[in-house]
Amino acid sequence: MTLTFPDPTFRDPAGSLVLEQDRAVRHIHPEAREAVQRFIDSPFYWRLVERGDMIGTAPEESSVGLRLLHPRVPIPTYPWEWTPSQWLAAAELTLSLCDEGLEEGWVLKDATPLNILFIGSRPVLVDVLSFERRDPAASLWLAYGQYVRTFLLPLLANRLLHWPLELSLFKRDGYEPAEVYAAMRWSQRLSPAALWPITIPTLLDRRKTVGSSVASAPGRDPALSLHILKRTLAGLRKRTRAALPRQTSSNWSGYTDTLTHYTSAQSAQKKVWVRSVLEELSPRNLLDVGANTGEYSVLAANCGAEVVALERDAEAAERIVRLSRAQELPIQTIHADLARPTPSVGWENRESSALLPRLEGRFDLVMLLAVVHHLLLIEQIPLPAIVALCHRLTRRYLVIEWVPATDPMYQSLMRGRDMLYGSLTEVDLLAACDGLFRTLQRQTLDNGRILFLFEK
Repeated sequence: MTLTFPDPTFRDPAGSLVLEQDRAVRHIHPEAREAVQRFIDSPFYWRLVERGDMIGTAPEESSVGLRLLHPRVPIPTYPWEWTPSQWLAAAELTLSLCDEGLEEGWVLKDATPLNILFIGSRPVLVDVLSFERRDPAASLWLAYGQYVRTFLLPLLANRLLHWPLELSLFKRDGYEPAEVYAAMRWSQRLSPAALWPITIPTLLDRRKTVGSSVASAPGRDPALSLHILKRTLAGLRKRTRAALPRQTSSNWSGYTDTLTHYTSAQSAQKKVWVRSVLEELSPRNLLDVGANTGEYSVLAANCGAEVVALERDAEAAERIVRLSRAQELPIQTIHADLARPTPSVGWENRESSALLPRLEGRFDLVMLLAVVHHLLLIEQIPLPAIVALCHRLTRRYLVIEWVPATDPMYQSLMRGRDMLYGSLTEVDLLAACDGLFRTLQRQTLDNGRILFLFEK
């Protein structure tokens, strides 16, 4: 398999980043070399690295100057693939690191979720060029506006207006207060959550006259400036936490509690079989497609696997994130749809990579439990195409739950298309696997569903 990577980054005036097979290489521009070297030599930076809050680096001299060699994050994700709790975790890491840096003379000059990646359920700051030396007399945080646009307003728009966080795909620099304001009712505009970050900035902006400018704050006593900055960050942290949407339910987030086609005994039978497979194979990396609320992702994590849980339902994915963070499990949640995966975006579609290339060939075991019939019946993906994609995703093993046409869920999703899908059987699945997978195990459950373990 040939991996393709995004083009080198070009937006940071201090350097550019190139992704290679097993590392990320950051080329530092000559004019920024001294400042960057000072930061990566600082005890503050190495404390963050040791703690796991910031990506490590190995400086290297090259023919073109200073390079920083970073380890690759296993499965990079973008904000438009995160749930609200992941947004909050990334925001709190950004504010906490900035606050900690103030004490040692550093400040974040950038504050965007695009500088954060997740390793499992834990956010990590990966842009080592984001910190710069702080002017002791400065009391304004220059990244304040960017933080509000890219962190706070998307969360508020999600909570108050139900704008999906996936819309950040089209909003690299976030929302302007005025565009959120325009979509709100007056009762929302005057609410405590919206008044300060949305309504007041919008009304003040309308009163600006041509040629007016915002005066910079005069120099202050260093102790007072530090106090003001810390108060600013504390206020943002409080408002960001308050912007987290209230957890609600969906058809799929409550799926495991409302099963009608599985008795408790049948669910236990399925779980015993899956656990035995996990214990026998001991996969190091596992992809759980259609993870729902994470029952089997948790099972795999408890069996020693590093898990990526892929779930298209927002509420179900949010539950996985909260569960994995609460239990400190090695589960990375991606809110995305395998049938309609995240595309590559950015300048010439080459700045941020598509989802499937980030997943292909990364897993010892891929699980599709009660997923294939959804891809067949709802998305109308041909069975051979589903199996072919699974072949690209897994390095070795594949678990599939085959749902027969007589199953009540299959019948409800078929929607009268019996001529197309009513005659499909496990024979068709095995035919699609021919030449790609061989069958290692087959387990028929009491409800007629069949669990398969395949090997490439």
